Amino acid sequence: MNWFLLSMVSVIALAISNLLQRVLMRNEKSNVVAYSLVFQLTCVALIGLFAFTRGFVMPPIQEMWFNFVLITVLYAAGTLFLFRALQDVEASEVTVITSSRALWTIAVALIFLGESFDLTKTIGVALVLGSIALVSFKRETARFNKSIFYALGSAFCYGVGFANDTFILRQSDALSYAALAFLLPGLFILAIKPKVLVEMKSLLTTSILLKMVLLGLFYSTSAITIYFAYQQGGTASQLAPINQSVVILTVLLAAIFLGERSQLLRKFAGAIIATAGVLLLG
Repeated sequence: MNWFLLSMVSVIALAISNLLQRVLMRNEKSNVVAYSLVFQLTCVALIGLFAFTRGFVMPPIQEMWFNFVLITVLYAAGTLFLFRALQDVEASEVTVITSSRALWTIAVALIFLGESFDLTKTIGVALVLGSIALVSFKRETARFNKSIFYALGSAFCYGVGFANDTFILRQSDALSYAALAFLLPGLFILAIKPKVLVEMKSLLTTSILLKMVLLGLFYSTSAITIYFAYQQGGTASQLAPINQSVVILTVLLAAIFLGERSQLLRKFAGAIIATAGVLLLG
């Protein structure tokens, strides 16, 4: 399979995982910590198995211990924030809002890597912020829903975490690192709330566990296929616009399969604006 088809599989798998996350979390009684832990460990099992079949190479944890502490905390918090946001906010809106993670990645690059910030990136920032305002601000309430801030918190954690990934991946095998990037946050979530193991017994029914496995499968497939797309010759400039199309695809699929059709024109406009903004930031 060539890089283009692999990248398309990655986008479709990620969009489906966005919908599954919303299906799991739209019940306000859903246990955010339990679901986050199961999600992390399911992805560990799937990506880890794939990494070991290809030859697992232990990343340099001792030499880069601070970076690994960062991914542990940031990705644990990012997952918890994301699942909490999805209890109250539609998948289509959350996907647009979390596209702002690119802003935090750029901010880290500016501060720590000395990268330049030009007019194009300024326009990109304005577009991303505008898309968030467009899909988040509710005229009927004249305020932002508090769960919007959970989505923004998730974007911050994932954005800074992604920037941190670039440091680690300079010295690590991508698949081997991906397995640890799911394992360590999962262990951290378990460490801060060990009672979640007891709570999981009553919360995770066969039906929910099946959905969690499907979520982990699609999310892991997205991660693995984009890795192979790079290996098969896809460049960052080619893959970036394709990957960002997940925002528009999620809005479309959410409207079809989850019935998220309220303010649909506003959501599509926000998705297109966010996509354009992130591409300008690239």
